[in-house]
Amino acid sequence: MSHLTADIICRTVFSTTLQTQVAHDVFDAFTVFERSVAQVEIRRLIMDPAWTRVPQQPGVLEACRLIRHQLGELLDTHLLGDGRSFDDIAAAVIAARDDLGGRAFTREELIDQLGVLFLAGHETSASVLTWVFFILATQPQVVARMRAEIDAVVGDGPVEFEHTKRLVFVRNVFRETLRLYPPITFLPRIANERTMIGDYPVKRGALVMIAPWTLHRHQEYWRNPDQFDPDRFLPEREAELTPGAYIPFGLGPRICAGAAFATIEATLLIARLFRRFDFKVRDAEKVRPAARLTTRPAEQILCTVARR
Repeated sequence: MSHLTADIICRTVFSTTLQTQVAHDVFDAFTVFERSVAQVEIRRLIMDPAWTRVPQQPGVLEACRLIRHQLGELLDTHLLGDGRSFDDIAAAVIAARDDLGGRAFTREELIDQLGVLFLAGHETSASVLTWVFFILATQPQVVARMRAEIDAVVGDGPVEFEHTKRLVFVRNVFRETLRLYPPITFLPRIANERTMIGDYPVKRGALVMIAPWTLHRHQEYWRNPDQFDPDRFLPEREAELTPGAYIPFGLGPRICAGAAFATIEATLLIARLFRRFDFKVRDAEKVRPAARLTTRPAEQILCTVARR
């Protein structure tokens, strides 16, 4: 799933596939970074001031250096190209100008921006899709219903972009998986000023952690919160949803810029792959989630795959 979503984001950002050596090196370095980067420790979270630097292992710092170097090479195909006109995210970010002074991003700033897009644009989607395939491999009745919708909407032709709005159940399968396995386990925020959250006083500079994992499974906000139920997102059940209780992409002015992209991408991938293949999880009872950069399985989930 990581390879698949990284290839998609690579094409979208840089107009190149993951098969190029530079793109492949970026992916490999990101994989090392994701697996090795030091996580926030509870002690540091409570005792240290906000924005305190977390010590990292030499291997993580080397992965960061490689990521920036290789992203720079991908960026230079646009900055120092042969006159080709690119129609991708990198070209749009290069063309962006500051509203206040008309200043463009420097090369280092472009690497910062595009690096975030590359990592966030594939790692979160790969996380959710892993859980989608795990759940569906154990829910044959859901798969059957999904396939019936795909056949009714698409017919005999390929599943295309224009079908995604009408694949309501497929999309709701993705949304319900996002509820149970939100890719971002915690959303940290710093209080810019002294305030109150309900009855709790919050000091200026306090670190506030919002936990989608907890919120999405809270029995006060969800009926049968631990049950996989894609129909809870149907329009006729909209009254059951508590505003602000579903935040897989965040909320407010800092909501994820890639929410629509991820939803369309996932709907297409789920529909295309489950239309053609059956998936069976090996050792399903051993699967456990782990909170790393994203909500991932503690160990790889392995499936056997067969054509329908």
